[in-house]
Amino acid sequence: MNKVLGLILALGLGLSGIVKADTGIGLFVGDPYWGVDIKHNDLRFNVSLDDRMGFGVNKIYGIQNTPLYFFIGGHYVDRNHHYIAVTPGIGAEFRVKPVGFYVDVTPAVYLDQFDIELEARAGFRVYF
Repeated sequence: MNKVLGLILALGLGLSGIVKADTGIGLFVGDPYWGVDIKHNDLRFNVSLDDRMGFGVNKIYGIQNTPLYFFIGGHYVDRNHHYIAVTPGIGAEFRVKPVGFYVDVTPAVYLDQFDIELEARAGFRVYF
């Protein structure tokens, strides 16, 4: 019994070194709104803090051994009407522990009017 518990403990400690949660919280400015940005591993969530209520979610795909990444997701923006957009794009993040600075560019495809707008965002996150 003690050998089994020791093996489970050793596997748990070994896996905890492999599995790493990468969580950061920060602020961003850009188009169509500015606000708070939360990144957990490869998912990014953002919420507007200005008069244009909005929120978005993106899945990030990093390019190995570079600061570049691709992302795909969407956001909702209230500009006196409701607008929903699909947001594929490219970005770069430069990390100086524990802070990361990033910039994104996306051709947002607004589904309500089938309008395409080039949008950009820049911000920082503090990782813990």
